[in-house]
Amino acid sequence: MMTAASPSPGPDPSAPNQPSAPTPRTSVMFEAPGRPRPLARRLAIHNRVVRRIREFFLDEGYHEMPVTALADHPAHVQLSGMLELGFDAVWCESEILPPGGRMEPKHMRGFKQMEAARSGITLDELAAVQRDLLRFVAADLGADLLGGRDVTRLDRMLRCEHACLEYDEALAVLRTKGWDLRLGEPLHMAAKATLLRHCGNLPIQVRHQPRPHMLEGTAAAPAPSIREGIEYILPYAGVTMEGEVLEGRAHLSLDLGRLLQYLMGLEKVTDTLIDPMDRIALVMHEVPHGTGLRAAAGQG
Repeated sequence: MMTAASPSPGPDPSAPNQPSAPTPRTSVMFEAPGRPRPLARRLAIHNRVVRRIREFFLDEGYHEMPVTALADHPAHVQLSGMLELGFDAVWCESEILPPGGRMEPKHMRGFKQMEAARSGITLDELAAVQRDLLRFVAADLGADLLGGRDVTRLDRMLRCEHACLEYDEALAVLRTKGWDLRLGEPLHMAAKATLLRHCGNLPIQVRHQPRPHMLEGTAAAPAPSIREGIEYILPYAGVTMEGEVLEGRAHLSLDLGRLLQYLMGLEKVTDTLIDPMDRIALVMHEVPHGTGLRAAAGQG
């Protein structure tokens, strides 16, 4: 059991010329995220993280499968199909798509998503998979890649337990923090940030959140149903992993960009990208007219 340390005796006010004690920086863990790293360092971190994710799924007995672009969300459909064919556990690399799908002009192709499915596991076991995956990845990142401050932050994450709250428990905590959320109301980003601060700025999991009905707000809409799902919320990054158990089959999705944002302690997820589209557009704009590069891009 962890106990609070007894306070150290304060300075004697009667002692002359006594230097004042330095003010402890108790808010260090809540400081603003760091700045983006150089491109080569981001690439090295990205490759290390992807390799560790692959190793984790391999060690846990998941079969990797390719995903074809059949729809806006092809991976979930194809992973479910592999379970129907008798595979116990499968995973794949997919892509996070905007609401408009692949036709969305602002789509940035740098955001990866890792998705997995497994038969015969419970929501508690799925929650453990999320925690084990995060720890497995973070344990392989040292000061040579991240720097001392971020390694210290991750080491604290590795050594501490991560709170796993039921949805109604999360609402109770938020009410003590001044929030007025009704049962069935979704938790938005600011509320999740409040939960993170309440739990010591460590990752948290929230289970059994309500699923809004597609006709919500109309007379025909039933009350929101509670789903067998779980969200893994990481400081600065927000919801990084989601999972759901339906008819004995568990599905897990991991936002690689958000995971990298948390591991590197960055303010924006775009700072994790290796080739954001705005930089590509800038390079193409600076290419002189008539070169092979511009002609190859259809701009000659």
